[in-house]
Amino acid sequence: MAERLLTDADLRAAKPDSTKDLYLSDGGGLCARVLAGYTPKEKRIQFVYRYKIDGKTERYPCGTYPATSLAEARKRHAQARKIRDGGESPLQQSRAQKAARIEKAQADAKERTVQALFEEWERLYLSAHRKDGGALARQFLASDVLDHIGDRKARSISKDDVVALLDRIVERGARRKANAILSLLRQMFSWGVVRGSVTNDPTYNLLKKHVGGREKTRDRALSPAELSELSSQLPASGLSERAQLAVWLLLATGVRVGELASAKWSDVEWKRRIWKDEVIEGASWLIRDTKNSEPHLVHLSEFSCALLKRLEALGKTTYLFEGRTADQPVADNWLSKMVRDRQRKSPLKKRSSKPGSLILSSGEWRVHDLRRTMATRMQGLSVLPHVVEKCLNHKLEGILAVYQKDLLLPERKAAFDTLGAYLDRHANPSDNVVELHRA
Repeated sequence: MAERLLTDADLRAAKPDSTKDLYLSDGGGLCARVLAGYTPKEKRIQFVYRYKIDGKTERYPCGTYPATSLAEARKRHAQARKIRDGGESPLQQSRAQKAARIEKAQADAKERTVQALFEEWERLYLSAHRKDGGALARQFLASDVLDHIGDRKARSISKDDVVALLDRIVERGARRKANAILSLLRQMFSWGVVRGSVTNDPTYNLLKKHVGGREKTRDRALSPAELSELSSQLPASGLSERAQLAVWLLLATGVRVGELASAKWSDVEWKRRIWKDEVIEGASWLIRDTKNSEPHLVHLSEFSCALLKRLEALGKTTYLFEGRTADQPVADNWLSKMVRDRQRKSPLKKRSSKPGSLILSSGEWRVHDLRRTMATRMQGLSVLPHVVEKCLNHKLEGILAVYQKDLLLPERKAAFDTLGAYLDRHANPSDNVVELHRA
């Protein structure tokens, strides 16, 4: 049988029948099917390859004219005929391929994006295992990770993608944040691998030394002389009175700045100086939002109470340090930013105009150094190390952790009272008092 009998002129001239389809053969089983029931201007023509396999007639679609040209239809026909000559059904093969594509598309649609992976990690893990429910992790990842790759498939993220994200953070000088984000990404992807949400961890073998560099543990503690310096520099630094009181409260209590920021006035009972729930008699402040999720009892010395009275006189709402509204606490980093601004070489735009005003004789300091200073000064006042650890709400280690189960409340009270008196002498120095330090 001769092949390629049709021309474009034939197809253009073809007229649909009113009752039955018209088949125009091109040879080799390929034909143009002119559908019935259409007017000449509306006619529909389909290219069809008709063949038999296993005794059954099948029709394999090769396109629709004129969207599919005659030449393209013949090309598709040749490919289908080759499959048929090989003993397989091109129609069934095409259907199987289409089903596979649909299945892949559906799987891709259901596959987790980085944003979805984080939200799942936050909902199922962080909310149960992190004190803040994952708020800090979300804060760290939101702008530096999720805004950049949040809509991408989690399985598609490569080590190069992670390195590019971290390099962008390092280039703006935030090396410690780059290390923190690397740690969070490693935790998230590791969790996803275990659960089957992703197949590989793109942070594998990527270490802090490859990103922001190894971090040195800070050992900065303010000396007795620097505490006196601080007392004279704070009023001239431009810090608000609330912020100045917060600095002394951190020194007097040793709590973390986040714990102080979340403290409520209802935590303090002035008359008896105890926690309202009266869980443990003799305790005057119970900090609940601690880093290790353990309740922490802090005795308020006379010095601490005087600071709180001054703070109360400035205005009292729900929190000791209110945030944007009276029913919200201030952000955890509020004090750190203000102290850091006053130790810069030059002021930042729309920030403190007094750079360098809080730099002490031994150099710059950080808000967290106040907690280390509290512990150091306590030991200098002959408070036993394990009592200091209890005052800091640290978990004891080694043999002490096994045998030391007492809360040591009387010892802690004495330690805070001694520290309070010591700080009071530095915060309110007298010209006729000379302090003698132990050798």
